[in-house]
Amino acid sequence: MPDYRKFHGNHRLFRYFVGSRNFRLEKRYLPFGLLMNEYTVTLPELAGESLLFFTDLHIRFGTTGNLFVPHGPGSWHGTGWIRCALNEAVEMMRPDYLLFGGDLVTYAVCYPAAMEMMASLSAPRGCFAVLGNWDKRRRWWLPFREIERLYERAGWRLLVNESVRSGGVEICGVDDYKMGIPRVCGNSTAAAYRILLSHNPDTVAELPPDELSRFDLALCGHTHGGQIRIPFFGALRASSRYWKRFEYGCRSHRMCDTAMIVSSGIGTTWLHVRMNCPPEIVLVRFQR
Repeated sequence: MPDYRKFHGNHRLFRYFVGSRNFRLEKRYLPFGLLMNEYTVTLPELAGESLLFFTDLHIRFGTTGNLFVPHGPGSWHGTGWIRCALNEAVEMMRPDYLLFGGDLVTYAVCYPAAMEMMASLSAPRGCFAVLGNWDKRRRWWLPFREIERLYERAGWRLLVNESVRSGGVEICGVDDYKMGIPRVCGNSTAAAYRILLSHNPDTVAELPPDELSRFDLALCGHTHGGQIRIPFFGALRASSRYWKRFEYGCRSHRMCDTAMIVSSGIGTTWLHVRMNCPPEIVLVRFQR
């Protein structure tokens, strides 16, 4: 399989996408200050089902019992607050699929508490995850097999350049753009809906159109929406080689019907503050 970093220029084929009759967006706030972007997709084959996507937790603290109030630096990192917020969201929305976009922890020592929190989440059709760049940083990196075992014990399927079909949905998870070699695989013609799960939107941006067209939706994180957003301008800084083009929100490709959602995630890095950029989850709901 080719290394998709070679395909430059395709990022210019993406445009802002505000929705259509078959793909609508609604925003609402859940308990604990969590923003939920709910996308409604018209697809009779999966009517009544839904999937919940969250990403970039960046858990730093090892405590699981404390509830961190969402005010001030560092408040988004405590596993207590994140666990309460995500459990409440899952309980309210009752999704059929749970998808995680990577960057679970900041330090490897936080894995036990983080995995205890991940184990508290479940979905009937399964839980699927990919790795982010912070999960694979050499300073705090665990051997891949150990990370895979931790996810497995928590009831999650870790996808690294592999795909899996659950019900009518095929999910292809790719390796991280910065710290790995992402390769797209799988193409189940029997699947009613195909999802590309990638931590970094740059991976999706550099896919050639004929490869990208195999998927209906790409779910990404990594950029944190910039964390600090200025009205009418957006992010001051976006962690993407294409800067603001993929900082946040939904995009569509000009040459195929694939949509890409870039979530702002829940945690923070380096500068531990969010301004006009609340922690976010994404719900995709299918209807007739």
